[in-house]
Amino acid sequence: MLAWTADAANLPRPAGQLEFVSHTGEKIRLSDLKGKVVVIEFLLTHCPTCKDNARLLSRLQKEYGPQGFQVIGLAIDPGAGAKLQQFVGETGANFPVGVYGDIAAREYMQIPSVVRMMMPQIAIVDRKGMIRDQHGADDPWMAPAKEEQNLRTLLTKLLAEKSAAPAKAAPKK
Repeated sequence: MLAWTADAANLPRPAGQLEFVSHTGEKIRLSDLKGKVVVIEFLLTHCPTCKDNARLLSRLQKEYGPQGFQVIGLAIDPGAGAKLQQFVGETGANFPVGVYGDIAAREYMQIPSVVRMMMPQIAIVDRKGMIRDQHGADDPWMAPAKEEQNLRTLLTKLLAEKSAAPAKAAPKK
């Protein structure tokens, strides 16, 4: 097994396009969330750590959502589509959860195929659409005693940053 850490990924980097259909049938595009701070959780629907992480992210979504924060969850396990509603029910996920391919998730996170991808994996995208940080379950940053505080510190910093360009007001008639 090769050693690999999130530090091996290019950071910061453009988040790139990410598109999926949520458990509610809504089409979600990451590009439509530009101007928000987004946490993307790549998960397995049967993974206890992924479920715990989704519960934490749901609390943070409720607290920071009004400030421009959005969580999205992407299940990469085979047959995940049939398990999304159960996952949402068990975790109380108050954010869109959809299905994404394992290979596409690895490419998105820049994790080589020869490396075991420990779940969950999270990517934190700033208001300008740049992946500023990412972590996997094997990263000390995501240790149960530290992850919430680490996320809160990072979210506070990113939410304080200005978004790309303010939307222009419509001309007055």
